[in-house]
Amino acid sequence: MKLDTKLKELPLVKTKPASLDHLFGGQDLQSMWVADSDFQIAAPIQQALIERITDAGFGYEYKPDSLFEAQRTWYKRQYDVDLVPEYILYSPSIPTTLTFAMEELTAPGDGIIIQPPVWNDFRNIIRRTKRKVDKNLLKLLDSRYEIDFEDLEEKASAPNNKALIICNPHNPVGRVWTKSELSQIIDICQRYNLLLISDEIHKDITLFGHSFTSMLHYAKEWDKLVVCTSEAKSFNLPGIMDSLAIIPNDNIRKTVSDTLKKYHLGRTNALTRVALETAYRQGEAWLSELRQIIEENVSIIEEELHHAKSSIKLIRPEGTFQVWLDFRAIFSDTKLMFKQVTQNSQVALNAGHWYGREGALFMRMNIATSAEQVRQGIQKVIGAV
Repeated sequence: MKLDTKLKELPLVKTKPASLDHLFGGQDLQSMWVADSDFQIAAPIQQALIERITDAGFGYEYKPDSLFEAQRTWYKRQYDVDLVPEYILYSPSIPTTLTFAMEELTAPGDGIIIQPPVWNDFRNIIRRTKRKVDKNLLKLLDSRYEIDFEDLEEKASAPNNKALIICNPHNPVGRVWTKSELSQIIDICQRYNLLLISDEIHKDITLFGHSFTSMLHYAKEWDKLVVCTSEAKSFNLPGIMDSLAIIPNDNIRKTVSDTLKKYHLGRTNALTRVALETAYRQGEAWLSELRQIIEENVSIIEEELHHAKSSIKLIRPEGTFQVWLDFRAIFSDTKLMFKQVTQNSQVALNAGHWYGREGALFMRMNIATSAEQVRQGIQKVIGAV
């Protein structure tokens, strides 16, 4: 798989000087923090985009049946989901969908349950929409995170709590929730009438034999459900890709759809449409190679930690292209950890406490890059402590 040759030329968030200065205290760092990939997109997608812009204009487009046919085929083959095109809404981003879901499907002051340490935008959106965060903390048992179902049931039973947001595969801890775990979540949502929002953006990045199950499998059992997803992570397209809100419940879908229409969102972008349809039809081989590279990069980190007899501990990921590194055996102060690791290694990693205080003394490393970059990055981090 070829690296993006324009990484140093493009105005990418992960290398933006102002961001690096603000977050990490310097600009000349090896960037391994933003969750996108360093690889060129799949050759068929590149070619399709070139063909679309060659000798062509950009009039108003609609989404043709061929896109939905490709989408249905992909969802059936990859996730064994019988996708209903009418359930799909297009949104500029998952945070956009989450914001609308909060504002239109819950009320100010309502409690929203999240499972930290978890993607920080969940917390931010809940607070910005004047809802209240309630935490169902994940439990770290024998180097693997588990859902505390007893606590989840207690939180779900609280009258003020109206929704649960899950992340599958989970960012940042890398769990791919099992069918048994998802069934328990559905059972709790049914009994306590919770709106269930499932962020499934990393669904295609499953590792080491782990299998992704979409919450759409349970739509007939509990349709008070909003599935937020995108193919952006799968095919390294976040700079061009919309997100999808897949909503089986007619009333919920109409509510979210009306809000999207109110703000004139969801109109077809020609290049997004081409990239998406081509990814569904011709992207599987590229995606398979990406998964293999991520698995090999995980192994590199394991080898380097073992070789150095490092006290840094890897939480082995089941999915995503991030790894969650445990520094608890070395540090007791999360700010000191972040400062020392960053300054001494000159590697930009996400501080674990960005995902909630439950992530303190952990750091997240993006490994969707070359083996050379991963080996160099983890060696620098080991040397820093």
